[in-house]
Amino acid sequence: MRLIKYILAMVFACLLFTPTNAKSKEIRFQKFTTADGLHSNVVYSMLQDSKGLIWLGTKEGLNRCDGYQIVNYPLPQVPFAKHADQRINVLIEDKDQNIWMGTQMGIVFLNRELGKMIYYQLPYDVNKAQSLYVNDLAVSASNEIWAGTRNGLFKFNRKQGQFEQYKHFPFNSKTVSYSKGERLINELCFDKNEHLWIGTSGNGITILDIEKNKKQLFRRSRKRKAGELVSNYIEDLFKDREGKMWIATAGGLNLFQDEKESFLTYRHSEGNKFSLSDNYITAISEDAKGNLWIGTKKGLNFFDREEERFYNYQHHPLLKESISSNNILTVMSERSGSFWVGTMQGINHFSPNNLPFELYQNIPQNKYSLPDNTLRAVVSDELGNVWVGMMRDGISHFDPVKKEFRPAKVSDATKRKKRHKAVRTAYVDRKGQIFFGTDAGVLKYNTRSKVFKNFTAKGKLFFQKSVFEILEDDEGNYWFSELDKGIWKWNPQKGSVELLDKEKNDLTNQNVKVISQVTNGDIWVSCHMGGLCRLKRGESRFQSYRASNQKGSLSSNRVYDIFEDSKGNLWIATSNGLNLYNEKEDTFTSLDEKDGLPGNVVLSILEDETNRLWLGTNKGLSCFDIEKQQFANFYQEDGLQGNIFEYKVACIDTSGQMYFGGNNGLNSFYPSDFKMNSFTPEAQFVSYSNSGESREIFQEKVDLYHTDQNLSVTVASMSYWEPEKNRIRYRISTIDTSFTLLPLGEHRIVVPKLPIGEHQLEVLVSNNHMKWGTSPAVLTIDVNRNWKQYSWILYLVVLAFILSVGAVVYANRRKQQEQKTVKAKGATKKASSAPKKKEWEESIQTLNHFMEEEKPYLDKRLTKSQLAIQLSWSEVQLSNTLRDGLQISFNDFINTYRVNEVKSRLQDPQNKDYTLLAIAEDCGFNSKTSFYRIFKKFTDLTPSEYLEKQEK
Repeated sequence: MRLIKYILAMVFACLLFTPTNAKSKEIRFQKFTTADGLHSNVVYSMLQDSKGLIWLGTKEGLNRCDGYQIVNYPLPQVPFAKHADQRINVLIEDKDQNIWMGTQMGIVFLNRELGKMIYYQLPYDVNKAQSLYVNDLAVSASNEIWAGTRNGLFKFNRKQGQFEQYKHFPFNSKTVSYSKGERLINELCFDKNEHLWIGTSGNGITILDIEKNKKQLFRRSRKRKAGELVSNYIEDLFKDREGKMWIATAGGLNLFQDEKESFLTYRHSEGNKFSLSDNYITAISEDAKGNLWIGTKKGLNFFDREEERFYNYQHHPLLKESISSNNILTVMSERSGSFWVGTMQGINHFSPNNLPFELYQNIPQNKYSLPDNTLRAVVSDELGNVWVGMMRDGISHFDPVKKEFRPAKVSDATKRKKRHKAVRTAYVDRKGQIFFGTDAGVLKYNTRSKVFKNFTAKGKLFFQKSVFEILEDDEGNYWFSELDKGIWKWNPQKGSVELLDKEKNDLTNQNVKVISQVTNGDIWVSCHMGGLCRLKRGESRFQSYRASNQKGSLSSNRVYDIFEDSKGNLWIATSNGLNLYNEKEDTFTSLDEKDGLPGNVVLSILEDETNRLWLGTNKGLSCFDIEKQQFANFYQEDGLQGNIFEYKVACIDTSGQMYFGGNNGLNSFYPSDFKMNSFTPEAQFVSYSNSGESREIFQEKVDLYHTDQNLSVTVASMSYWEPEKNRIRYRISTIDTSFTLLPLGEHRIVVPKLPIGEHQLEVLVSNNHMKWGTSPAVLTIDVNRNWKQYSWILYLVVLAFILSVGAVVYANRRKQQEQKTVKAKGATKKASSAPKKKEWEESIQTLNHFMEEEKPYLDKRLTKSQLAIQLSWSEVQLSNTLRDGLQISFNDFINTYRVNEVKSRLQDPQNKDYTLLAIAEDCGFNSKTSFYRIFKKFTDLTPSEYLEKQEK
């Protein structure tokens, strides 16, 4: 019965890791549901905003995801008090980085900077429910907002702050001659010519030339003609990277052909496994190569544009990593390359470059499974067979084609046969002969009898203890390391045997674990906890290398592997990182966790065809791109036998397939299937928490009191390929000289207590394959003095005042004199105000002259203290001049000059070839977000609106 269950499980695994039409591309779908924070499992719309955050519109409200967590955004209480009214059909972002939502009750506007929502009810003359129901929104290149509803087309009037029905579209509520299908708008999309495509529910497509107020209608006739739409019921409109328009309909997929003004059709075909899985198309998206991902009512489809073939991915109830539902509602490709699929059963997220790992483990009552999960050696012979040595069950032969393990036979005449079951190492020599080192000596495979026999080097060697390493050098000599003995060197031609040990040959100890020969003929060995030893060709004594505090020394005395790559670099796997030997300087450099390794204990090293190193560690498997200095790490959750691998359990077979194993089985994979994630991530400050109060970060600045500093900042990298593997480095520029690396999976920075003043939190982020962003994101933290702390001084002042008043009451005789004194002080104060005002005028004149001549505001990182130094003023003098003289804050003062500089450059014809963002950065703005916000603050216009006004 167990065997039947195993066979069924293997069949289901094949179904999972191969799409329904046998495309050999595995996809592991990661699920997000209400258990992860979604309002509802029914997801209708998705959006990636300009910052990189993912917004999710569900049946019962709005969510946002930063790759680490899903947060809720409550809709306005009116009119969304009921959950049934909170369905979000569409999400868009305008040019000002604000979010617009289309619902069944109208339109909701989210002001990102203020964090406030505004509800817009659409106007109606008849049929309120249909007029309010918004199916789609679109934003034009000029930042106009368009809404497609069940009652026609609407456009947002920014001056009036309301939506108005668009009069040039065929239907309006006063014209009753048009059919219902014409006013039921499902989809809106601007094409490459800025013409608005309108997909209806029953009346095909209308293309509007808004500038000329002209329209063009495409619809299917009753008896469909060649080149017509396949259906008049439009479900999605999509513009690909080439500007071509794709149409999802209830009857198939259409591609618009501009030259012919006709439609190419793709439909499901019975018996054709490379056709669409269903004709009811619901959603379309595109990957980085221009291929399409298509949602249907019967699963997800991948369309290979070159092959002109569709590959299907469907739900399987017994496979947890299959897609959660076949009813696909929306599909989105985000900028880092991963895909998000909204279904009736939650979000499905996947990265297209998952590396599939085969896992082999012991399965009870299955004689062809791995006999023992505890592995100690693995090698591949010249025929492509793989031989596995185990801790307790001896040697097993693995056929990679049949994927079957069979126990290897050991000759009955072999002495100490039981002790041979404990394997320590394996080796294949240049002739293809297979050797295994065991606790009882050495076994050699006899290809004729197909059994392993005891090896004695023609009667020259009789091992008493465990053999841990075997090597054939380039001169045909064989090297065997025996426990507590050292190294036996056997010359088959001369029939001689020599023992190399600590006393005669300067080995650091008698227990040699690894032996390797490099291209120049030198022999490198590692001794148990004794570092490295090197025997140069022709010499008899070893040179030792040990770990120390000295720069350039070996990072650890525990060495697990010695590997020379195809370019002659010598790599050393240790318990404290990966070491690279420098022959010229005779030194070592080390890479460890802070450089990207998953764990500091490196146990095995292999090299693939693209010269990348694959490393078995104590915390997973790692791929190291030497040229890019980039690590990609894999863990048990990715399909590995475990996170801890064993040394010597690594090999490559003749097909290029790699094998790594440990104490819980064996993994195999093809490294050629894997490509590094080349996406360069950007850090985004998502939110901050101070003394339990959490707020979003939009303006890249946080204000604190010096008495209330319990600050933590949440950061995201905006790379969604396995976001749990992204890494974060940070520093506070005023107190740190180097960056601190957060632990894997951590994305919250706890900020230490800071002194009063302005500080910059600088953050760098990496993607899942340790590619770091080029420049840090900067968050300004302004720590101000909390005067409430000194309230007791005020109490003392009040008490003193009361006592003084009492004294005045009792001193009637001095009353008149005190009043005169008060008047005299008032006169003195008035007299002193004139020179003070004059002093301000001089300071203001000096300050303005310096700003106009030296233009310090062009420095993006200019601070108040830096400006004071440049003026040869104290920071107090500058603060008083700005506060009392100009009555303006430092930031507003600097930004006034920056905005004026931008306006000046925009009017200069020499700058016509520069982008607006390039000019803004040149004028001192450090981001697009801050530039747009500040420009509008000082001009009441967005940059785009200002340019339009100037052109007029």
